[in-house]
Amino acid sequence: MRYRRSYFGRKKGRAQVCGSSQPEAKELKKLEKIFLCGDPHGEFDHILKAIDEFHPNAIIILGDLTPDRSLDEIFKDIGETKVFWIPGNHDTDSDLIYDRIWRSKFATNNLHGKVLDVCGVKVAGLGGVFRGQIWMPPASPCYSSPGVFIKKLGKATTWRGGLPRRHRSTIFSSVYDKLKECKADVLVTHEAPSIHAKGFECLDILADQLGVKYFFHAHQHESKNYGVINGFVARGIGLRGIIDLAGNVIVPAEADLRETANKFQYEKKPKVKKLPASKFRRLYKARRDRQFKGQSSWKSIDKHPGMELRGGFRQAGQDHGPREDKSSN
Repeated sequence: MRYRRSYFGRKKGRAQVCGSSQPEAKELKKLEKIFLCGDPHGEFDHILKAIDEFHPNAIIILGDLTPDRSLDEIFKDIGETKVFWIPGNHDTDSDLIYDRIWRSKFATNNLHGKVLDVCGVKVAGLGGVFRGQIWMPPASPCYSSPGVFIKKLGKATTWRGGLPRRHRSTIFSSVYDKLKECKADVLVTHEAPSIHAKGFECLDILADQLGVKYFFHAHQHESKNYGVINGFVARGIGLRGIIDLAGNVIVPAEADLRETANKFQYEKKPKVKKLPASKFRRLYKARRDRQFKGQSSWKSIDKHPGMELRGGFRQAGQDHGPREDKSSN
């Protein structure tokens, strides 16, 4: 049985039944107290309002935080609510963004490559994205681990004595393989599973190996309920959307205006057959010749009263009588 919560501005109350199957009451209560947040992209007001209104036990942010200040400052007044997160591809765009996340006290709550107990629920996390320089499934990895990558490219490519900053949000196969050996109730990733057009089958395999019941992803800025696939419930969380682990919508996702603009920009337009320049010139010359044929004499002008020939063109709007001989004046 699914449940629907009130949005901001509505009167708070008990959840309303709107489905046909439900988890056990005890498990449901636990799931409803853990919120999942889609890509914030620097905006956290909706998350803070949700915390203030519903007082969840924990929130999990599924990447692309890109905060405009330190996470310590953003979440300084959230009471007992715990904050967990995984990195997204944009969280390593600059040194400043990186430091606002990884140098905050919430750095220890990074779920990437781990299974942690989040308020009684075992949650596995795989943050970041696949990049062709490192690993783009289903192809074999170019570099299996950060150590192999640094050894191959040399110390000149390192950042702060380790992996280049950009690749600190890249998925390495060594992290993936280690995570497959664990067991969890929930899997959260930044990338999407294969059911999405831009998803990856290896994430389906990971969820199956972990034995999870729920699989949530972000990154694509699309709010999608895929239903049950391969024995687990899969869900995509849209841009700045918030849901709980039971599937209730807390804050509806926003439309990604850039995606909409790109869709119209790259929409297929009917092709217009263009004539070769040489053929166009011949057609134009023939049309011009037909238009002015026989209009070089005054006799042809008489057929069109009210028209006067000037410089090879007929001009309307003048009354033409018999031609005067101006040479006698």
